[in-house]
Amino acid sequence: MPGLIDLGIAMRKAEDDPIWATRGKAIQAYAALEQALCTLFGHLGSISPIVAGTIFFKITSADARSKILEKLFKMKFGTKYNLFLNSFLKQIRPIDKDRNAIVHWNAMNTVGTDAAGEVTSLVTLKPPAYWGISPEMPMITAQDLIEFSNKCEFYTRLWNMFYVVDAGVAKNSAEFDSSPWLNIFEQPIVYPPPIGHPLVASVPATNSSQEFRVQK
Repeated sequence: MPGLIDLGIAMRKAEDDPIWATRGKAIQAYAALEQALCTLFGHLGSISPIVAGTIFFKITSADARSKILEKLFKMKFGTKYNLFLNSFLKQIRPIDKDRNAIVHWNAMNTVGTDAAGEVTSLVTLKPPAYWGISPEMPMITAQDLIEFSNKCEFYTRLWNMFYVVDAGVAKNSAEFDSSPWLNIFEQPIVYPPPIGHPLVASVPATNSSQEFRVQK
């Protein structure tokens, strides 16, 4: 007959779980993405950063925000960047949805024992369930949060580069070549980005899946 689980050990393990730090970093990564979109909003509307921020961060609906950016984008560029923009609008929807879950779901600790009888603890994010918990309940792990942060960081840097190129911020830099970026902005966004993308430092794959990290 298995012994009782030491809940004190389980609680201490839960306190050290990496999900607490990764959750904070995931929220910050999304905030950085919002800031990049705010910069884009100001650029498209030809308004100052202060005015752009005052307006943009009062838009509480992610769907309304995307529709406003889409309208401004097409007013400024017509159909030139349609493939790039439309792919982003499609890909931002699940990011917005995941952000809501990351912020609002509860951290729950699953306690057990391993084959050696040692206490195990796994903290995940799960939707509020006042009616009970089932094995089928969706959850977000620390690794999911890392992947979310990586995705947000990629789109943040991508839109920052769009602003840099279109606003001519780096036009006086002899080392900066905008040609590859102009080609990227006329194509659909692919995520994960392919090897050779300027925002990616390639890592040799150890299996059939592509490994990458966002270039700092």
